[in-house]
Amino acid sequence: MKNRLKELRQLHQWSQSDLARELGVSRQAVNGFESGKFDPSLDMAFKLANLLNVAIEDIFIYEANNSMQTLVERVKHFFGFEFGFERFTESVIHAINFARNQAAELQSSQVEPEHLLAGLLADQTTTSARLLRASGVTQDIETNEHSFEFREHLQFSLQSKFVLELALQIVRLQGQKSIGTEHLLWGLVRWAETDQTTGSELLQRYGIDRETLNHQLVETV
Repeated sequence: MKNRLKELRQLHQWSQSDLARELGVSRQAVNGFESGKFDPSLDMAFKLANLLNVAIEDIFIYEANNSMQTLVERVKHFFGFEFGFERFTESVIHAINFARNQAAELQSSQVEPEHLLAGLLADQTTTSARLLRASGVTQDIETNEHSFEFREHLQFSLQSKFVLELALQIVRLQGQKSIGTEHLLWGLVRWAETDQTTGSELLQRYGIDRETLNHQLVETV
């Protein structure tokens, strides 16, 4: 697919090898992306957009009847509903992948908020995991080398969609463009406040001090 990858790479004064190193791929792969010889996966497109600090649609040029013409549509519907073109950090993508995989393993028909919370805690290096630990969470989430891979495509429950919409809302209100794990956690806590039964029980199950978490989220988000 035609793209502006070479132009954007050169604006950052990066060689193909520099970009390949950041992406964790070979220089030949970067050359293949730039030449249009082959198309990146959705996850790789997200990585490129985040590294170059642009939206995905600013990299790839839409062409009718091209095998990649659906890329932007796939981004728009990545979460199962219209979600705009804000960029998602790699950590959020991993959290979502983990949530979907866990929901499938637990034989759930949809991704519920409890699966999202587990995803936000699974990678201990993320902002959301740090905030949760500081708010009383001691539970460890078991992961393996495949935990964060895109393997399942379960849809989100209405409650989980609400969490995602709240995360998007706070990002837009603040004029930001990247949705991080802290924004997803913000949405989860706001949802819990509206659902005093399921939401409160979920936070209590993890031993979360809501007041402490709210204070830390205000300082972080």
